Amino acid sequence: MPSAFEQVVRNTLQELDCGRELVPVRSLGHSASFQPYCLLVKEPCGSVFWKPRFQGVELSIRDILEPDAPEPDAVQAGPFHFHDAVDGRLQGSVELAAPGQGQLAGEAAMSSSSSASMHLCLLSVPPCTWTALRQERRLRRPEPQILRQLRRQGRNLYVVTKALRTQREVEVTSTQKREGAGRFMLPTTMCLQGKGQGHLSHKRTITIPSGSILAFQPALLTMGSDWEVVLFPDKRQKTFGPPQEGFLSLGFEIFHRGSGGRIQSDAAAWGSAPAEDWQGLQAEVAERAKGLCILSGELCGQLRGGLVEVLPEEEALRGLEELLEQGLRSGHVPPQSGPVGIILGCLSLSDGRLVEELTEIVLYLLGALAALSDTQRGLLAWGLETRALQAPLSLVGSVLEQSTPWQLRQPVSLPAWLLGSSWSTEAPAWTLLEECGLELRGDAPHVSWEPEAQGQLCALYACLALLSRLGEAQ
Repeated sequence: MPSAFEQVVRNTLQELDCGRELVPVRSLGHSASFQPYCLLVKEPCGSVFWKPRFQGVELSIRDILEPDAPEPDAVQAGPFHFHDAVDGRLQGSVELAAPGQGQLAGEAAMSSSSSASMHLCLLSVPPCTWTALRQERRLRRPEPQILRQLRRQGRNLYVVTKALRTQREVEVTSTQKREGAGRFMLPTTMCLQGKGQGHLSHKRTITIPSGSILAFQPALLTMGSDWEVVLFPDKRQKTFGPPQEGFLSLGFEIFHRGSGGRIQSDAAAWGSAPAEDWQGLQAEVAERAKGLCILSGELCGQLRGGLVEVLPEEEALRGLEELLEQGLRSGHVPPQSGPVGIILGCLSLSDGRLVEELTEIVLYLLGALAALSDTQRGLLAWGLETRALQAPLSLVGSVLEQSTPWQLRQPVSLPAWLLGSSWSTEAPAWTLLEECGLELRGDAPHVSWEPEAQGQLCALYACLALLSRLGEAQ
């Protein structure tokens, strides 16, 4: 299941953010980085099909402006009281019998419950506050070192303009219980028969402190001779780029989670941007997967082995991504040890220069992996090592195809064979889907499609397709 924190955020935004203006915070540990006025950078994601990631830079806007003074208080809306309680149970059974050939029978049940009660408020910085700040304060000179680094890298900088914050401490409890039983009887000279049963219970409790941010709204910050929070930016507008003529200031470049506000991808490097639907996703991923064909079977094996080691390690993946981005800018990468060194060796020539086409594909994969949970990455590592990714790939593809258009909530029925040998929530293929927030419904293979799952599920499909291609190489 998704983390208890992620589930609470998702359920809350369904009620309080119908316009999908807010970006959910994915980790409680990073919540403090998304307070109003905090500065953020956007990590590359490489595709329009999954959402960009924002990361705090440990600065607020007062740290880059002078004179140094506290920011004005944000305007508060609320409080909102949100209580969410879920209690459900699913049960099914199957029996197979043939005259004179024996009997097999089994049954399974799953129950789950969760409860959370929250008091929330929405903090926002209105346009008039930005107007006043811009008139009163100028960019600090010399600028902080982190701004110089971002300028050299050509990275954009964002500022938090809205934040959904808890007003009281919240305790979230979720429980899951799974039970199963089976029996068999085989008519032989000794008449063999047997039976078995088991259960698994799991309870999680987390405490979300008062003042934690659950979701936020970022805006583009531009810096030239002066600074601005941008209203209707040209798509080419950059934080450190030259000012655009006819450019309107004092507003927000808002990143919606809906289809109208996706960030432009690096499609220019791969031809025209695909349509943002199931066919477009297939075409985009197939184009990347085709680029892996230039690798020999031996190099595919080495790359596969290195990825198996780093997939479960978020820090290793982030470090690999930074090395590849730096390598593309500088033209070469320094030697590395361990699985990261193996991966870099597969992507570079003897003189240390990266093969750009292969590096872009791996960066695309890393961007998709960053959209997944730790559990999903661990299962992908297991599937890559055992070459058991084809069934999950078919399952995820079937869900995405049948749920089109992705913006509508709707039921999706699935063939049971896609889930492996049994229709069970223990199956790895199902767990991959469950981590995206899709839950089992009814006695048959059936899910209720949630539009919020689209980005993560598209990223999962891309990962499965690319890793499957590596697994096919001999």
